[in-house]
Amino acid sequence: MLDRLKKILPSLCTLTNLSLGLVATVLITEGCFNWAATLIISGMLFDSFDGRLARSLAACSEFGKELDSLADLVTFGVAPALLAYRSCLYQLGWPWAALAILPFPMMGALRLARFNILSGDPSFFVGMPITLSGGLLTLFALFTGNWWAILAVMWVLSGLMISTCRYPSFKTMKITPAHILGSVAVLFCALVLLKGHAPTFFMAVLIVYMLTGIKNRWLDLRQSQKQG
Repeated sequence: MLDRLKKILPSLCTLTNLSLGLVATVLITEGCFNWAATLIISGMLFDSFDGRLARSLAACSEFGKELDSLADLVTFGVAPALLAYRSCLYQLGWPWAALAILPFPMMGALRLARFNILSGDPSFFVGMPITLSGGLLTLFALFTGNWWAILAVMWVLSGLMISTCRYPSFKTMKITPAHILGSVAVLFCALVLLKGHAPTFFMAVLIVYMLTGIKNRWLDLRQSQKQG
């Protein structure tokens, strides 16, 4: 029984992530943007656990990898793009608004497909992960009223997802159920302490992460020039 639970626990995290993304899309269509954003951000927490749980419990599988990609595309590709459309980009009018949001989920899908077939240094991701890209777009769509700013951020993130910028993956960190409970407790305490400033703080963290990949790419180019 315990062995079976270990095998399905990572998939349960993935399905929870998918469920949050699906409910978020429904809430967006109903105009409940704050609740939708909360569910998308919550999905990031579950997405950060499923892969690490699978590795720590020796439950990795191709099935789990594919399921995770499908869930990520919905929660962090489709839902954030729809939020950007319904909250602000609709001002562009049809069909321009719809065309404007297409690159984000499309580049996210390419990013996920590339991730599934490539193997490399586990310490780094190639291209900005769709999870963090979707989280950052969600916060920008929620708190930025300028359609041009949201559009610019969305297109920049789309490019970074399919770029060759190296982003830290933190995959080498070992995780246990105790770590999960501790992380949830720390997150809850941080939200209570920061109160209304929590979204701004979280957005700042994601922006720093985004810039980290750009910095790594610049350093890689400089290193290549020196060797050449």
